[in-house]
This record gives sequence, C-alpha cells and structure tokens, in this order.
Amino acid sequence: MQATGVGRTDEYRVVAPRVSGETVDPERFHLAEWVVSCLESRGAARPGPAAVAALAERLTTRLLSRGELAFREGDRDAGVWIVRSGRLELAVKGRARPLIVQILRPGGVDGDIQKLLGMPFPYRARALEESECLTLAPLDFEELLGEYPEMSRLWMSTMAERLSESHDRIVGMLGRTLTQQSARLLLDEASGGVVDVPQQKLSEMLGVCRPSLNKVLKELEGHGLIRLRYGAVDILDPYGLAQRAD
Repeated sequence: MQATGVGRTDEYRVVAPRVSGETVDPERFHLAEWVVSCLESRGAARPGPAAVAALAERLTTRLLSRGELAFREGDRDAGVWIVRSGRLELAVKGRARPLIVQILRPGGVDGDIQKLLGMPFPYRARALEESECLTLAPLDFEELLGEYPEMSRLWMSTMAERLSESHDRIVGMLGRTLTQQSARLLLDEASGGVVDVPQQKLSEMLGVCRPSLNKVLKELEGHGLIRLRYGAVDILDPYGLAQRAD
C-alpha cells in the first residue's frame, strides 16, 4: 500500500537523542525521521524523538538488485518493508500472466497490515530496478508499537488511510469501461506528469491483454491527452484525462 508524504524530512530533522546511555547514530536517526515523514497522517501527531530513536535502532537496510525478490507469496516472517529508492512490483500468479497488484515507489510501505492480522503475504514483491529498502523484523515491529503508543497511533492512522485509498480505487474501477479504467490508472501512477511503467506492466495491472490496452492508449494519444514513448507515458492533459476517467 502506497504511503504519502515523501520528501518532507529536512524540516523536522533534530539532533539524535540518547537511548540506553548511547547516542543513536545520526544517519540511522535521519532514516527513521524519513520513515516517520512517509507515515504522516491527518489523524495522528508526530512521535517524539525517543520513539523515532527506537525506530532507528530497529531499522535494517536491504539492497535489492533488479529482478530480486523481496518476499514471496505465503511468507509470514518477511516483516515490514519501506521503499527508500527504486520500485517494488507486487504481483500474484494469474492464469495466463502475472497480475500486478501495485507498484511501490519511494515512501511505499507494505507488510504491516499482514503482520498485525497474522496473515501471510498474498503476493510476491520483486525489484523492478536496483532498490534500497528499510525493513523491520516482525518482533521489532511488535515491540515498537507496543512500547511507543504515539508510534502505534501514527502507524494505525496511516494504515487506515492506505486501506481507504485502496478501497476507493477498487470501487472506482467497478463497472467502468477499459478507457475509464486506463485513464484512472494513468493518473494514479503518474509522477511529475510521467507514468514510468511499460505498457505490458500497465496491462497486467488492469488484468487485460496488451493489444486491448494499446488500442485505448492510442485513442487517448490521438486526442492529445497523453504521449506514448518506450517504457513510459507522458500525461499532456491531466484535466482532460480525468474527464475520461469519470
């Protein structure tokens, strides 16, 4: 589930506190601040330095090469993952081809809901490019939320927001034409006016064959709403595209 609020850490950066008689490594503390900024929610206050330091002590950095698996379907002990850089593709096995559930970008969080519900991952995660992730082991995640109520409130609030966004996205796709679904997907996946996802991946996200999607994209391009190029789609008229999505 994708988190929001990326890129707002510097304004909150403070001196790393002392925990258990030792000063937390400043770089680790800065990473923890970044994670907290990604979790920021309308419904919870920002945790204090002690809670951020506790998060910093528990974070582990994982570097993934392109195509490397972060976790598999059925995994129960993969812990919580936060994408620091790069992208992770979440996908399940389909009858003919994989079905992409979501693409996690920097600031994206996954695994927390599965851990709290005691359920295995229903999909696998694979790095689309060289990626850096921050992870929390299952026990560390439980201890963090149990010992620091302000961190727990923040995490629960952001999970509720992500679940609400996913629900709205699913409902928004029901009963829509492929043109409407494609336009909505492009708007949801765009960053800086660019959808850096190949058409094959987009078709897998919609659960349709590539020729069907390509036909729709060509129509949208013909109306001047988008521009197709290798491995990406440029959004030229977001307002017009939003009208096609409704």
